[in-house]
Amino acid sequence: MILFFYFISCIKVVEKGTVILIERLGKFHRKAEPGLLCLIPFVDRPRSIWWRYAETSVDYSGNQMVKFYQSRIIRIDLREVVMDFPNQAIVTRDNVEIVVHPMLLYKIYDPIRVAYEVYDLPHAVEKLVQTTLRSIIGDMGLDDTLASREEINRAIRNKISNVCLNWGFEITQFELLEIHPTPTIQSAMHKQLAAERIRRANIVTADGYREQVKTRAEGDQQSMISLATGEKNVKVLDAKGQSDARVLIANAEAEAVRIIAEALKDFNVPPTQYLIGLRYIDTFCELSCKASKRLIYFPFETDIIGAMSRC
Repeated sequence: MILFFYFISCIKVVEKGTVILIERLGKFHRKAEPGLLCLIPFVDRPRSIWWRYAETSVDYSGNQMVKFYQSRIIRIDLREVVMDFPNQAIVTRDNVEIVVHPMLLYKIYDPIRVAYEVYDLPHAVEKLVQTTLRSIIGDMGLDDTLASREEINRAIRNKISNVCLNWGFEITQFELLEIHPTPTIQSAMHKQLAAERIRRANIVTADGYREQVKTRAEGDQQSMISLATGEKNVKVLDAKGQSDARVLIANAEAEAVRIIAEALKDFNVPPTQYLIGLRYIDTFCELSCKASKRLIYFPFETDIIGAMSRC
């Protein structure tokens, strides 16, 4: 019965996308492709390798927990698979401790190298990733680390790809899932961000006030210019009106003098004497009408005394 079960265990099924390495008498014999596999009892045996698995769970608080465990397997998966790593604490160039969560996409292209070139491939890749991360991020500051995730991924992939190729292990993509500074650094970053926001708000407020004062000053200037221009135009129009009025009055007086001169031509009287006498009489009439009593001294020689008596 024991031999029967042993013979049954020598018949295996190789699934699609996987291979099994067969050793005959302790030496590599062949690589079994997908299909039915029959082994010779006590002569052939499958080659097993160490492999690691990640199990993700969520606790009562909603936090995600990842548990890693290792086991020996005989079926080597040739498909593209994700390899997750535990969180790793790294100190940056400016002595800030951060926690990173790396992962990579890999594909086994040579299972023989995986089985015989390295003893524990997942553990070797994990340590290689950890040391490379410490080397790269240790030469960078915190701000550069947070802003240069793509550069970090590219640098790590370029550094470890050649080593992994020697192990029959091809890295197709490397990513940093999370970068977490310590709570103290996060608090300082939040305070710095708040201070930066306040500084930007103060700058915007100062710029707005400066633009407001500038616009108001320009408005006052334009208003004063407009008022001065209006006053100048009013004065120009007033002066022009007075000038035109004086011209009209002068023309009227000239016309009156001409008419008086024509009328007094036959009496041989100068028109200027006539006009002066009229002004003389009007002046004394005003002086005498604006007060109850006046003492007026007339010139001794005048030709208009008789005319004054008629007032």
